[in-house]
Amino acid sequence: MTSNSAGHILAIDSSTSVLRVGLKLPDGDIISRENKDRFRHAEFIFQLIEDVLKTGSIDKTSLEAIVISTGPGSFTGLRVGMSAAKGLAVALNIPMIGVLTFSAVAKSLFEQFGPTAVLIPSRRDEFYFGLIEAAEFDKNSIVIIKTDEIESKLNNINVYGIDFDISAIQFPKDITINIVDYKVGIADFIAAGIEKYKTDGADDLFLLEPFYAQNFPVKRPK
Repeated sequence: MTSNSAGHILAIDSSTSVLRVGLKLPDGDIISRENKDRFRHAEFIFQLIEDVLKTGSIDKTSLEAIVISTGPGSFTGLRVGMSAAKGLAVALNIPMIGVLTFSAVAKSLFEQFGPTAVLIPSRRDEFYFGLIEAAEFDKNSIVIIKTDEIESKLNNINVYGIDFDISAIQFPKDITINIVDYKVGIADFIAAGIEKYKTDGADDLFLLEPFYAQNFPVKRPK
């Protein structure tokens, strides 16, 4: 992958209920595919990868880098995406760049709407919460909040929910929620991945892991 990022770059986002795969072409165009069959990423991920490669008329050996979402989000979804990306990166001997979901949307949201609170669904009645106050995002600012804590965090600020409908939450009538009109896409991850590569280079393939932001209990057989 060169510094001007002119080659073919594959991107995968499996962190939420929507599976996204994209291919950036040398001319800057992006071929993207999504599957919204909730959390069935393992069934569709390689199908979507093959689809974007076929549409772009390239073989996987022409890929120069892979951008992968590192979360936070679904434990299983993140593992599926990370495993697929690492398998390809090792087989093709190409660099891989991990991008937080918050970082992927930070620049566009901040430039269009100013400071914006972002929510990503976690476990039942819980959300990953991060306040975007600049074009770059600090992962250490991510916290877990419960549904009944949302009103204390979101009053009178811009709010964006990733892959869920914030308006479905029953907010108290005395708070003001400004839901921004934005749709996250795989292009966000590609742009953030290219910028990260220019500044920090590729991630260590064997050390890169999903960012869960919390501990998921291991279910042991009885």
